[in-house]
Amino acid sequence: MRWRPAGTWAVLGPLFWGCALALQGGMLYPRESPSRERKELDGLWSFRADFSDSRHQGFDQQWYRRPLRESGPILDMPVPSSFNDMGQDRQLRDFIGWVWYEREVTLPQRWTQDVSTRVVLRIGSAHYYAIVWVNGVHVTQHEGGHLPFEADISKLVQTGPLTSCRITIAINNTLTPHTLPGPGSREGYFVQDVNFDFFNYAGLHRPVLLYTTPTTYIDDITVTTEVEQDTGEGSWHALCLAEPRVALSLCLERFPRKRIFSLLFLAELRFELRASQLLGKCSTT
Repeated sequence: MRWRPAGTWAVLGPLFWGCALALQGGMLYPRESPSRERKELDGLWSFRADFSDSRHQGFDQQWYRRPLRESGPILDMPVPSSFNDMGQDRQLRDFIGWVWYEREVTLPQRWTQDVSTRVVLRIGSAHYYAIVWVNGVHVTQHEGGHLPFEADISKLVQTGPLTSCRITIAINNTLTPHTLPGPGSREGYFVQDVNFDFFNYAGLHRPVLLYTTPTTYIDDITVTTEVEQDTGEGSWHALCLAEPRVALSLCLERFPRKRIFSLLFLAELRFELRASQLLGKCSTT
């Protein structure tokens, strides 16, 4: 069984090539601050497994183009969770192929009207291969069920007087010689046939959320340090996107909140500290 059939790429290939919203940067974990907001999307999502013989009906009928409930019967599926564990339906527990998730989200008005705000969709884990649409437009795809991925959806939610957006995620849990773990189904059959000692649980396994940043934002931070006797040297590098020469501030403190230094700099900083500055009284031999 091929989990990404040629027909899928024939339908979706041009759409993938035309979209470049997926993010490849540092992906710092989103935390709320005066300039960053976060909206959790955990809870009940609309869900439907594609039980068609080819497992391709969802793409043939373009379920992502309209609300999932219009495609046929749906279930309420908690996120995060493994869909295999929900309910008592053995057919769903042992399902291999494409499953579809959908959530309609009400957005704060400022997110949709303030063009200086960047809106990002972050998916903590989707096992194993995922394709994501927002309002019927493809935004990203991801292979590997154990790591987060995200996409900038600002242009999709700031195009008009929108108050909500519809997020659709198609997930395929078929295991192949190129996945971790390896093959878990027989060629040509949608049957669980694993050669490892755990079940092939699948679904949205970690939280899904929306968050915002300013259009000029810190994308990644790298800190390197060296110590020689009682002197420490280090460098602090911040990758700042949209405006590489923006002024940043750094405040270094030690417990209990005693400030060591605070200064402004441009993207990269080198510093040197004595051990006594970090540890109070300190002697070396």
